[in-house]
Amino acid sequence: MITNTLVSISNRALTFLGAQPITSLEDDTKEARSCNRMIAQSRDSVLRSHAWNFAVKRASLAANTTAPLFEYANAFDWPADCLRIIEINTLEEWNVEGRQIVSDAAAPLEIVYISQVTDPTIFDVLFVEVLALRLAADIAYEITASQTILSNMEELYRRKIAGARVIDAQEAQPVDEVDFLESRI
Repeated sequence: MITNTLVSISNRALTFLGAQPITSLEDDTKEARSCNRMIAQSRDSVLRSHAWNFAVKRASLAANTTAPLFEYANAFDWPADCLRIIEINTLEEWNVEGRQIVSDAAAPLEIVYISQVTDPTIFDVLFVEVLALRLAADIAYEITASQTILSNMEELYRRKIAGARVIDAQEAQPVDEVDFLESRI
């Protein structure tokens, strides 16, 4: 089994660009500096773009002691590692404002969210491929000075993430199937 590292993911991106591999993100090369500068942003962008199964978490949030100025009764702070709210378990109306959820819902507020997973050893294999393509697109012009290569990387990224989303989504039971099964009991 291959263990993912930020260097191995960066080298995959550099391979897509036909660039020289690196041994460390701290190498004194244009490739290493570019990867080091962009990999966290590229990772968070790809994480936020889809509800990746390996990055989904649940939390129960307490209401803040200070309520919103108007319209809603409660404000709830996002978890520190939250990149995107997927679902909130309430029938009350809610809204995201900054890094808070505002709602008339009573505490605790149960949420499902995308967490900022930073440990590459737990990344899904398809996520790694998509991340490498996102990173390649993000550094393409800086490394190659070619708009054509940049466009090619963007297109490869779009195609790969579309396929990865389909496969990742197949690992969850569709909501309609759950409703159907529960109605039969």
